Amino acid sequence: MSDAAVGTEPTPESAPAPATGSPAGNPPSAARTAGRLGSPIGLYIIAAVMGGLVAALIGDAFLGQSLAALGIPDPGPVTSWGVPLVRGIGTVMACLGIGSFMMSAFGAQPRKDGYLDLDGFRASRTGTWAMAAWAVCALLLVPLYLSDASSQPLLDTLRPDMWGFAIAQVSTAKAMLWIAIIAGAVTVLSLLTRRWIWQPVFFVIAVASLVPVALEGHSASGGNHDYGVNSLLWHVVLSAIWIGGLMALVAHAARRGPFLAEITRRYSVVALFCIIGIALSGLINAGIRLSFTEWFTTDYGRVIAAKAVLTLILAAIGFAHRRSTIPQLDAPAAGAWWRRPFVRLALVEIFVMAATVGVALSLTRIPPPVEVVADITPAELIMGFDVTEPFSLVAVLTTWRFDMVFGTIALLLQGVYMWAWITVRRRGVEWRTSRVVWWTLANLVLIFVTCSGLGMYSMAMFAPHMLQHMALTMLIPVFWVLGGPMTLLLRALRPAGRDGLQGPREWLVVFINNPVSRFLTNPIVASFQFVVGFYALYLSDLFSDLAAEHAGHLFMMLHFLISGYIFYWVVIGVDAAPRQLSPFMKLLMTLASMAFHAWFGIAMMQMAQPLAESYYLSLQLPFDVDLMEQQHTGGAIAWGLSELPLLVVSTAHAVQWLRQDRKEAARYDRKAERDNDADLDEYNAMLAGLREGRDADAEAYYRTEYRGDEVQGYVHSEKAKRGQRHRDGGPGPV
Repeated sequence: MSDAAVGTEPTPESAPAPATGSPAGNPPSAARTAGRLGSPIGLYIIAAVMGGLVAALIGDAFLGQSLAALGIPDPGPVTSWGVPLVRGIGTVMACLGIGSFMMSAFGAQPRKDGYLDLDGFRASRTGTWAMAAWAVCALLLVPLYLSDASSQPLLDTLRPDMWGFAIAQVSTAKAMLWIAIIAGAVTVLSLLTRRWIWQPVFFVIAVASLVPVALEGHSASGGNHDYGVNSLLWHVVLSAIWIGGLMALVAHAARRGPFLAEITRRYSVVALFCIIGIALSGLINAGIRLSFTEWFTTDYGRVIAAKAVLTLILAAIGFAHRRSTIPQLDAPAAGAWWRRPFVRLALVEIFVMAATVGVALSLTRIPPPVEVVADITPAELIMGFDVTEPFSLVAVLTTWRFDMVFGTIALLLQGVYMWAWITVRRRGVEWRTSRVVWWTLANLVLIFVTCSGLGMYSMAMFAPHMLQHMALTMLIPVFWVLGGPMTLLLRALRPAGRDGLQGPREWLVVFINNPVSRFLTNPIVASFQFVVGFYALYLSDLFSDLAAEHAGHLFMMLHFLISGYIFYWVVIGVDAAPRQLSPFMKLLMTLASMAFHAWFGIAMMQMAQPLAESYYLSLQLPFDVDLMEQQHTGGAIAWGLSELPLLVVSTAHAVQWLRQDRKEAARYDRKAERDNDADLDEYNAMLAGLREGRDADAEAYYRTEYRGDEVQGYVHSEKAKRGQRHRDGGPGPV
């Protein structure tokens, strides 16, 4: 990731100032005003401490009730106050890191040499040190959670020999270790380069550091915990983007950064979608654990109600931003006063956000109302839901359970595509209806295989899992690629212009044309990752390890979709891509990969030991399941359905060849009309020359006809060379 020598990278501070006086070549209207509002470091510290203190105060108020519910003694004030305080500080730092990398990736204008400008560099470095603080807090929480769960003094759990015990026995401590690893990785990697191209990568990794948070706690246990985990995942990620984005925006204003009005408008749109997603996911998550009446009759519910009130206040502040302060940013400015109304309101919003974080984290210290469920099954405890009848077509079609991750992704993808399609239609740009049909079909299939009974049985039985796998890998990506989303978005999104801030269109262009995309779309790499995923997952212990975890199922499904899309993005090639291959190479890749997939299916049918046996037996389904029969059926599905993509892709190749031939024929006809069929006359002259023994004319014709522009002037260049040799005293033309 780093450049050849990091020390040779030009630092943003040493970059020469543009002659126009505007930063990085930005127009004078976007130039920063003189002076500063002050360093935002104090703001960061106050917000982090506020979030931790609010969580600690509320958690301490309910400490006795929590300990009684868990049946453990008091671990002492250091642990009781330290857990919520450190986690609150770390969570606010995580939000700051995510928002800062979001600013350096999507709110900074990179220089012409590809490096960050001064504002982007400062935002990136803020993200680096914020993620470092998040990693340190996560490491501190490992012994704190062990002390909290075992009631041992913190000094005892700080010993190195106790860390292994904490990670093995306390799920929250294990989650904190993963957070420390991910946050530490983005800290180190972001220190190695100042190139703008890597900032979106750091942003994605920073967001990934929050994933372990959603996989532990109240949401990850009991019935319906699939809804609990998935809703909490959306809730945590959207909250971090919302809070961190505002903190980074205030820091950008304090630095007198350029394009403040444009960045604020973009953040306002992002914040609107975030608040909608936060509200919906929060309601779903709360509804799993308590009824609406319990919001006001239980301690857990009252804290949720307080959190909801704070969220409404934040929504009102955001509305005030859109109505009053954002329009002021577009007004002509002679001094620094025009930014201060925005900053004052944003500062209040940040402090309310920090308090909301503290209230939300205090819920992890308060036991929710316990509903006694006598007949909950092992399958429901493990998967979050139960299946009561054997797998069949009727069960698949009549049993539905909306998948909050992939069902939501399908709806969002369809919404974005339809917006782009309507946009280009309004501009009078032609777009094939067949591509809209393909894209819509892909998202409908995604909803079906994840939200119908197939999605439920895929977690309980191997044959439905393999059927879902094949659809995610070999069917949905094909339909997505045939929809041509990249090309459609490039036509729908407006360019930023020479002096404008880079926008979604420019980001999409960079996503298509960058070294990583070119590497992944190399025919060998694309085919290798597409094929090896099957063998590495099922012919090793990896599937057994992933099947037992909710995060493992999410990872496998994401891998199936991404791996398939990369392969078919190259193979089908109807969309804008880093590489455009010949139809022959596409067909060769398809045939080779399908052969390996067929061999994989045969290998599955010949295996004598069932995969993930302990996991499937632990479900204790109310009907008999033959694990070996399921595995052999899954292998047959992999072997048989591997031919289906070959049929679809081969048909697509045939259509592409036909359209290419038609275009070449039409181009040849237009050329013939312009030059009165000069090519045909030359061909006839060549034939006449062969008949009369003039071989030189035939050779010249074939050189001109089949070697393209490089040899179009072959005869003329040869005559010129012979003429030069004649003038130099050598042999002249014959």
